[in-house]
Amino acid sequence: MKTRTKLGVALAVVALVAAGSALGLRASKSQPEEVAKKAAPPLEFVAADLVALRAAPLVTELVMPGSVQALSQATVRAKLSAEVRVVRVREGEKVHAGQVLAEFDTAALRVQLAERVATLESARAQLAQTERTRQANAQLVKQNFISQNAFDTADAAFRAQAAAVEAAQAQLAQVQLLLSDAVVRAPIAGHIAKRHVQPGEKVGFDAPLIGIVDLSRLEVQAQAPVSDVASIAPGAPAVVAIEGLPDRPFEGRVERVNPSTEPGTRSINFHVSLPNAASVLRAGMFAKVRLGVGGQPVPALPVSAVRSEAGEHFVWVLADGALRRQPVTLGRRDERAQLIEIRSGLTRADRVIATKFDNLRDGLAARVISGAAGEARVADRDAPRPAAAN
Repeated sequence: MKTRTKLGVALAVVALVAAGSALGLRASKSQPEEVAKKAAPPLEFVAADLVALRAAPLVTELVMPGSVQALSQATVRAKLSAEVRVVRVREGEKVHAGQVLAEFDTAALRVQLAERVATLESARAQLAQTERTRQANAQLVKQNFISQNAFDTADAAFRAQAAAVEAAQAQLAQVQLLLSDAVVRAPIAGHIAKRHVQPGEKVGFDAPLIGIVDLSRLEVQAQAPVSDVASIAPGAPAVVAIEGLPDRPFEGRVERVNPSTEPGTRSINFHVSLPNAASVLRAGMFAKVRLGVGGQPVPALPVSAVRSEAGEHFVWVLADGALRRQPVTLGRRDERAQLIEIRSGLTRADRVIATKFDNLRDGLAARVISGAAGEARVADRDAPRPAAAN
């Protein structure tokens, strides 16, 4: 009986000891996370890890599609209805202003010319006859041999014949003009882009004959969204990349900005001049225009200082010996300088972690080993990671 009593007491003691251990373990696990944070040594940063807001001129690059167009081009059209006798040029050939491009058959025009010349000579002969009659009647009317009415009749005949001579001269000039138009000449210097006719074809008035493109002066017509048009000004430098020539950027300049949007697109065309002295470029090529806009000083940080998570942008600020996650509103981004505009959320006194570190949490203890926050710049990616102080 005594043995059973002693065994029960021993079991009870063991149970109490086990319960006490379990309670102690639960108590240690239920300590608040803030206590654990305070107990952990602070993270250490060097001055190179910190930056502050500073005013910097940011340049944003706009990339817009466009196409190369000739500043000067012409489509030569027929000025008469006739048969094409000869075409002296082919596509790709270079021509100068005034060069003969094609000729029409002028047999019918030469017949008309001879007829108009004969008509004019006949009209002039009749004019001379009516003039002599008028002069004679003028003498007779002075001597009262004929009435004034008879003289007026002769004078009217003279004037009518003079008008007939002028009409004959005009008709002759018209045929001579058609003969001149039968020889087609280049209105501008350039390259033959298209030949629409062949020898022997009969074309009508105003039919297209030959297309000419001047490649010495080109321009790119590009389209910009309405939101970016205010940043595009005539005279601004631009870099043009041509499809098919990826390793040869061309420098140009904004010449004109259209005053209205294109129907159905809500975009505005602008034109960039493009020198082409070596005739490397061709009209119709696709292009991409790169424009740098901005340049006004704005508060900025290095791109490496800004984090994004779930659509929210934030930075890590070191304040009062701890890290603080601070949401910010972003603006323009300068890819070349690797700077980004901070529109709201920070002051110039805030010290921001610029180097990307992992496992940072809001409220972690932190300190700077030495130095102060530097100016907004690209942080050194090889900077030492934060380490716990011993």
